[in-house]
Amino acid sequence: MKKRVLAAAAAVAIAGPLLLAGSSQADPTTTPNGPWPPNDKENLSSIHSYEQLWGTLESIEKRAKGTFSVEPAPLQSNTGRDIPVVTVGDGPTSVMFIANQHGNEYVVSTGMVEVVRALAGNSASAREIRENLTVTIVPRVNVDGFDADVVDLAGNTTPWRQNFDTDCPAFCGFYADGRGYDINRYHSYTESAYDHPYEPGPDTNNPVPEAIAMRLLWDERQPEFSVDFHHQGTYVDDDGRMITGSVMWPNAEEEAENLGISEEFAETVTLSKRVVSEMLVNLNDLGHANITRYPGTTTPGIARNAYGLLGSGSVLYEARGGIGQKSRGYLAKQAYIAGMSVLSAAADGSLFTRSTEPADTIRERGDSVPNPHE
Repeated sequence: MKKRVLAAAAAVAIAGPLLLAGSSQADPTTTPNGPWPPNDKENLSSIHSYEQLWGTLESIEKRAKGTFSVEPAPLQSNTGRDIPVVTVGDGPTSVMFIANQHGNEYVVSTGMVEVVRALAGNSASAREIRENLTVTIVPRVNVDGFDADVVDLAGNTTPWRQNFDTDCPAFCGFYADGRGYDINRYHSYTESAYDHPYEPGPDTNNPVPEAIAMRLLWDERQPEFSVDFHHQGTYVDDDGRMITGSVMWPNAEEEAENLGISEEFAETVTLSKRVVSEMLVNLNDLGHANITRYPGTTTPGIARNAYGLLGSGSVLYEARGGIGQKSRGYLAKQAYIAGMSVLSAAADGSLFTRSTEPADTIRERGDSVPNPHE
């Protein structure tokens, strides 16, 4: 199965060039040194717009094999746009992928579209996944932060990290003044999806509809594990090699103890580490991937921690971001392989007995490297 997945990955349409040499104007600080985007708005012509994303998913649906649907999420975005949700397969084990919670972290969205495309096909691996799993994929959570026709109070246009909400009626943490909320910080981990994760006691004050929508989807699908795909900046390891991605599992042990679920949370962490380990083994086989441990905070309302506290295996995947067009295909392919590898292993059952040693021994992320054009 693993060989079939990697063979498919090698031929996938998103395959792009390997990282190229950087600008000769900057002293080499990484291996390789770049590529670096110019100091202006990136060219987004190769990334699906909101309309193109819906159109692409609906086109895949028309040709899809097996159980396949494209539907809106339970709630719309803050500007009233539908968030596309793809469901593939009808197997007994539920798995959930979400991506692009931050509007300017969009290459992983391309990777998830290619996962959708692969799962809709007639390969033996796709059929096995559809028969054994029910896979929920949200390729772009933050549809407004990517390309809504809006302007924040400082005159900036999208793409940006947050959703679009120029009001801040209550708690303003994780908020860009005059722009919007950081969706990834507002996932409820209590009984109600509408609960504000940073206000004491039960309430219905969560101000972020996109985060509520993902929690409502989680409630409906009850995934065995979920993976949240993001971008990070540029980092290097101790040898000066550029880090192409980082991963992390839930680490909100203090909140789990407060909730009296430490034992259950430990089991969730173990499953999450199995997912991470499966990714590491498959990505390391590529040779050019360089994956490290993300230094995740213990904030309980982050998706990785919130869904772990709710009892799901939960993994954060961070691809290198801010790269310009030269390596988008390469990093989208890496996200694709990470996703397909865990689906394959979950479908054949090997994921649930996998050793956590690769996760337990993963290297920490190294130092940040600034863009020489900025």
